[in-house]
Amino acid sequence: MALSNFIPEIWSKKLLKIFDKTAVMANLVNRDFEGDIQSAGDVVHVRTFGDVTVNNYTRDMTISFQSLTDPMVDLSIDQQKYFAFKVDDLDKAQSNIDILEGYAGRAAIAIRDIVDSRLIGHYTDVDSGNVIGTDVSPITLTSSNIYSYITQLGETLDNCNIPQEGRNLVITPKFKTMLLQSTEFTRATSLGDNVIQNGYIGNVAGFAVHVTTNNPAVSGVVNLLAFTRDYISFASQVSQIETVRPYNMFADAVKGLYLYGSKVMLPTAGAVLKAAAS
Repeated sequence: MALSNFIPEIWSKKLLKIFDKTAVMANLVNRDFEGDIQSAGDVVHVRTFGDVTVNNYTRDMTISFQSLTDPMVDLSIDQQKYFAFKVDDLDKAQSNIDILEGYAGRAAIAIRDIVDSRLIGHYTDVDSGNVIGTDVSPITLTSSNIYSYITQLGETLDNCNIPQEGRNLVITPKFKTMLLQSTEFTRATSLGDNVIQNGYIGNVAGFAVHVTTNNPAVSGVVNLLAFTRDYISFASQVSQIETVRPYNMFADAVKGLYLYGSKVMLPTAGAVLKAAAS
């Protein structure tokens, strides 16, 4: 008989709470449409907005009303991940429910790493004009020049008329060290739990700077992504989570299914700095 005090809804909430507390990228993108997910293969219809034209006005003129477009973009929930683990009855050192809850937390962190890696991988979708450096000739960053290149990322977004508010920059620990050693970087005076929760280290050149280990080098190049919330839409759902007593062993087991999808909505709201990994 499976654990009698196991409540899937509570476990799902605990898992998502840990995920939200530790995720970097997932907390910086648009997640307004998560409530629309029911199952794998769902398509979430994301409403976007076209441009509004501003015209000259003179007294007593006849105003022409613009016919607005109301474009919809489809976000496919096309990613499925599962976890499944067991605790043998003979290995009990404490209540099985305590052991299983601990490992459910570790599952949430594993999911976080997968999701953050996917979202960072959307650096490939930035507008072609918003890339600084190349894969062939990446930028060699130092503590002396990193601030200058970050300002160039800001200028790139400025040229695309991207708002100043809500700009984020995600870097790796190596470049965090460089940035902290630069004379221009002003560390936030009161970070509190944000350092633990989502890698936030402070602000520089109009960007909130976050650190992640989920951005590995690709052929010797680290792609540092700057963006606003409008760049990516993301939706996820713990579809199923349950406990079982496997018929062929004396153990309690938990299995869960996690669904998600992401898509770049506004390519000009992102910019990439291609940095040499070493």
